Amino acid sequence: MRIFKRTFKSALLSALSDKTLAQPHALLFMLRRAINKHQLMPFIQPIVDARTGETVAGEVLMRWHHPALGNISPDYFIPLAEKNGLISRITESGIQSVARTVMSMAFICRPETTLFFNVSAADFKNHAIVNLCKAFKRDTAQRDLRIGLEITEREAVEDTTLVKDLCKSLALLGVDLSVDDFGTGNANYHYLMQFRPRYIKIDKMFTAGVEADPVKEAIVRNIIAVATELHCLTIAEGVETDAQRQKLATLGVSHFQGYFFSKPVEASVFFHQLMHALPLR
Repeated sequence: MRIFKRTFKSALLSALSDKTLAQPHALLFMLRRAINKHQLMPFIQPIVDARTGETVAGEVLMRWHHPALGNISPDYFIPLAEKNGLISRITESGIQSVARTVMSMAFICRPETTLFFNVSAADFKNHAIVNLCKAFKRDTAQRDLRIGLEITEREAVEDTTLVKDLCKSLALLGVDLSVDDFGTGNANYHYLMQFRPRYIKIDKMFTAGVEADPVKEAIVRNIIAVATELHCLTIAEGVETDAQRQKLATLGVSHFQGYFFSKPVEASVFFHQLMHALPLR
């Protein structure tokens, strides 16, 4: 009987979830409430140095676990947030939440470990992102962390005087910029001229199966060549197999990110793993 009740409840919640996700207005109402109640939690996926195999950075990814409906995919709520003016609040929530986690823990960090936070076009419309980065650096000053901003490809960032000023301010703070999913959406060569990023992320569209696809290999090789000319580092996303890792390393990728190394984990878990990976001193 108990098994039947659990199965029935699971099926009911699944049906309710599917129905809710199919209604943007209902999901938007829940999302606003989730932001206000701090239900969105930061997870971090490690970024590994291709030469040493050490975790040297991490991408902060916001996850939403609804108390009744369970996990709601970012594929649903991130585009919804962008369309309805909520994405900057999610950016703010992520940066502040990670800072609180860092301050609550006693850990030793690898020098110059970088945390990348996703930012969109909305985050380049005022100076709030600069203030958030200043606060993060101030609050985590004793942990020797660097902060990076990963510019997403979904909505174009206009090349305005304000954006130029923001980039200068971020550079003065030592904030690293990364162009996400290069070669897709708005993440194109114009972004390289506009932002002069420190990192170029190679989308998993090009890295998946690269060891067996000469077209993908040619694309990745060309991206790395451009990055080298611009003195940029490269991060290959979606690395899931050792054969894939070896091929990308041969092509000259400088950093890896993907399930082969780790799934995204809770922020506190990421920092614990980072600490315990340190050599004894």
